[in-house]
Amino acid sequence: MMSQKDTIIVTGANGHLGSAIVRYIVSSLELQAYHSILIVRDKSVANTKLTSALKMAVSNVHRVATTTNGRVSAGAIPQIHGLVLNAAFIEFETQTWAEEGFDMAFVASYLGRWLLMVMLLRSVNLETGRITIDGSDAHNPDDWLIGIIGTYKHPNDKWRSFIAFGAWSTRADDPSTRNDLRRCGAAKFCLVTTISELQRRLNLDPLLHHISTVRDDPGTIASPEGYVMMWLCLESNGKMRTTTRSAGDIIRAVMDVSVAKAAYFDGPALAETTSEAKDAKKREMIWRDSVRYTQLKESETVLKDWK
Repeated sequence: MMSQKDTIIVTGANGHLGSAIVRYIVSSLELQAYHSILIVRDKSVANTKLTSALKMAVSNVHRVATTTNGRVSAGAIPQIHGLVLNAAFIEFETQTWAEEGFDMAFVASYLGRWLLMVMLLRSVNLETGRITIDGSDAHNPDDWLIGIIGTYKHPNDKWRSFIAFGAWSTRADDPSTRNDLRRCGAAKFCLVTTISELQRRLNLDPLLHHISTVRDDPGTIASPEGYVMMWLCLESNGKMRTTTRSAGDIIRAVMDVSVAKAAYFDGPALAETTSEAKDAKKREMIWRDSVRYTQLKESETVLKDWK
């Protein structure tokens, strides 16, 4: 019989926030009792090969999920208590496209993570399992800081709706860094939105209805040089935060059983998602398109209402 509790999986574990989450886990006696799986992007790959590596993102997710499900099924590792979908991919001053025609920020920050969580549902603890994603204020055009930066500023409010026909905010439209932030925000919007749709489907599932989801915006992670700016933001829940603080907020979202299903937090405080993310028809459309884009098969997930 295994002496460990369930498994905690952290993606993006070698990034600034991911590393802080790992430090939080290894320094906690409670969390040390869990089996941990840390998923990282291969930092040894040369930058010139990054595009090629990212093009394999979806197939790599299939491999990781299939391997993990096999190990849980065989009893080699415990069931999953917490799946932490952390990290994001953002390109400044360039825009890379996958062979399938997808923007790579969309593939790496959203599509791959969506596929991982849907495939791993078969290995999640049916009573206590929780899926946690790190959100971002970049998904909300009405956020005050995003407004100051001018991320979605356009004379005709062209960028304020994420779900639109035709190409959306390519570098041909706007070569500035605001374009890069918008594309990252769009990927975060899809992730924040589809979590609500996943929870709706989980609630109606005869097998998976106890599994919960939660979203937490870790804020802007301050580098050592940014600590001065952080201390200038005197409010208790300022936008700029240390990795230690944000990691603690993420761990709370994973472990605190009092957190409501599909709750959205800005750090430790309950927050609201953008109004567009609450549109039921758009949530369903993003879900259906995600199934089609990833070519998910019925045999790859235990979610009854998976299409």
